[in-house]
Amino acid sequence: MVRSIPLPSLLSTAPVEAPGEGASLPVPALDSAWWGLELWQWAGLGVLVVGAWLLGRGLEWLVMRVVDRATALTKSGWDDQLAASARGPLRYLLFVVLVATGLWALKLPPAAKQGVELAARSVGLAAMAWFLLRFVNLAARFVEQTVAREEQGGNVGRARGLRTQLAVLRRVIEVAVVLISASLLLLQFEAVRNVGVSLLASAGIAGLFIGLAAQKSISTLLAGIQLSITQPIRIGDTVIVENEWGWVEEITLTYVVVKVWDLRRLVIPMGHFLEKPFQNWSKVSPDIMGTAELYVDFRTDVPAVRAELKRVLDHESRGLWDGKVHALQVTDLSERTMKLRALVSASDAGKAFELRCIVREKLMAFLREQPHGLPRVRTEASLAESGDAPVTLRSGANVLATVPGE
Repeated sequence: MVRSIPLPSLLSTAPVEAPGEGASLPVPALDSAWWGLELWQWAGLGVLVVGAWLLGRGLEWLVMRVVDRATALTKSGWDDQLAASARGPLRYLLFVVLVATGLWALKLPPAAKQGVELAARSVGLAAMAWFLLRFVNLAARFVEQTVAREEQGGNVGRARGLRTQLAVLRRVIEVAVVLISASLLLLQFEAVRNVGVSLLASAGIAGLFIGLAAQKSISTLLAGIQLSITQPIRIGDTVIVENEWGWVEEITLTYVVVKVWDLRRLVIPMGHFLEKPFQNWSKVSPDIMGTAELYVDFRTDVPAVRAELKRVLDHESRGLWDGKVHALQVTDLSERTMKLRALVSASDAGKAFELRCIVREKLMAFLREQPHGLPRVRTEASLAESGDAPVTLRSGANVLATVPGE
């Protein structure tokens, strides 16, 4: 076998010793690229980002000036909310558009161009989510102000229904926007897509376990949506639930907060209002009637008490009586007393409670001044035929005392 030995190349970079000098080391060539980009491309990318940001802010200012003048010419308030929601997210959307437009001039490598486009899309998705969330909040606030004006105008039932639907719908939209935006952001990455495909492959078993574990949460969420549609209760309604009297203060997707009359808060799961009975005193209208019951003597002048009730309502009710209903009736008799019921009306349950207290106090003061107003205990003396027989004092069926005869 013949073995060939390569000859030294004339273009070899081996160090050459110069006369009178030591051996010199080879000088490596400078690499002008980092992460696949040349220095001029990095500089161009920086100029593009800064210029797109400044130009985007300028364009936003110009567009918002035009939009503000256009909205000032209309009477609708929805365009004002839309313009206010766009102030802020619009600059990021313009920034993304300008960056995507200027990428073609840099002639970036495919990997670098893909990374920049990924970052731009992420910023754009975040800006869109921010815009939608701001618009939902501002629109909800605008509707709440409109509802408050309707409530002051007397249409309380419709105002409470709109407020309840608005509260639940806003939370549903916010949750949906956040989930969809986060999903779109994550699905841009190849690793996340691979994980998603793997999860979809095993979705049968995973969905079964997740469904069993989240059964209560899902049913509560659906109950919240059902309650906002059917509206057995609304924000501001007067209810009696769990033997507590109060007002519905807040309705979420999972629970209801009831403000009790003594300022306590009762937190009740949403399903309770769909599965168990409760009292809603303002379902149709907040108007309500209240009663004040009094126990008086049999000889009480009932027409005089009725006239006193009318006088109290006209002059001493502190504006709590709505002027619709007033009545005084004898509702029951016992062996000792007669029961009177004063019936009055008020615009809501809170005023009705205070009015009942006033009526009860004033009528009791009136009865104390009457000779036969308050109940009295009557006794009966029965004398036997014989003069020396004892005298028995009775009160109804009860024997009070036995007095010896003469």
